[in-house]
Amino acid sequence: MNKDIEASRLRVSRRRALALGGTISLGGLIAACSGNSGTSTTTSAAAASTTTASGTSAAATSGDAVTALLAKAPQCVMSKEETQGPYWFDVDSIRGDIREDRPGTTLQVAMRVQDNSQCNADGSIGAVGNAVVEIWHCDAGGVYSGFESGSLSANGGGGGGTPPAGGMGEPPSGAPGGGMGEPPSGAPGGMGGDMGGSGETSDGSYSVGDTEATTTDDGTYLRGAQTTDANGIAQFTTIFPGWYMGRTTHIHVKVHIDKKTVLTSQTFFDETLLDEVYSQSPYSEHTGRENNTNNASDGIYDDTGLMTVEKQSDGSYLAVINLGIDA
Repeated sequence: MNKDIEASRLRVSRRRALALGGTISLGGLIAACSGNSGTSTTTSAAAASTTTASGTSAAATSGDAVTALLAKAPQCVMSKEETQGPYWFDVDSIRGDIREDRPGTTLQVAMRVQDNSQCNADGSIGAVGNAVVEIWHCDAGGVYSGFESGSLSANGGGGGGTPPAGGMGEPPSGAPGGGMGEPPSGAPGGMGGDMGGSGETSDGSYSVGDTEATTTDDGTYLRGAQTTDANGIAQFTTIFPGWYMGRTTHIHVKVHIDKKTVLTSQTFFDETLLDEVYSQSPYSEHTGRENNTNNASDGIYDDTGLMTVEKQSDGSYLAVINLGIDA
């Protein structure tokens, strides 16, 4: 494993990470945005008061660059509902910068939520403001925060690893995104244990039907949520995700409106771009992708989730997608 990745995992502190995430919980933010579904021209006071975790703001990429690239991306396409997989939990952290010092190539992510019933060809109408967009993905070594021990041991300690049995299949009937089962008795949000203060996890009441995962460690890196602005856009600063056995590279996403999860999906990247990014450290030390799953052989990959990406002058990447929903 890359030594920078290994060292960064030793610095995990859930209390520290959640304290940096601001004082508004995910449940609180979704509640504050309740009643603002559909096309919106205002942003809730709760959303306006949130801050990024640290370092570069999620708004570091200019708005003009974001909207220009979104205009090049497919418009008014219904996003495919996908399994949330085994590595989701309610991190309850409202922030735009989700890196928490994870090593890797900087990736600015912009997601625009569009109501397909109103959307037009150029995306100028149909934007959904005040939706809550939540994303999570693995680090450069293929491991998810909150589930390090399981995903490492599943691959002989090398990072990534095969998800728990049944975790990558279709969600149970009636459940929006699958999940890992009920949280431990008395533990809010499945995290367990006396977190208190701004770090206390949500009780899940904002999304009835989503069961929360029971985590194995206190990591929260590469997870977070933001509200969409009046143009339907939510932005994040993260790193380019790695990969793990059995899956192509992807980012998980949920969209919440009026206390309901209206979309659970995954986004993907072009294979040529993946080859470019993974030829450099720390990704180049995570070997084996040439013999592993790519987009064509991945059972979950869908073209509607393919992100439009441009390399920036500073060597980072801007990745955008229009998320079509039935609002």
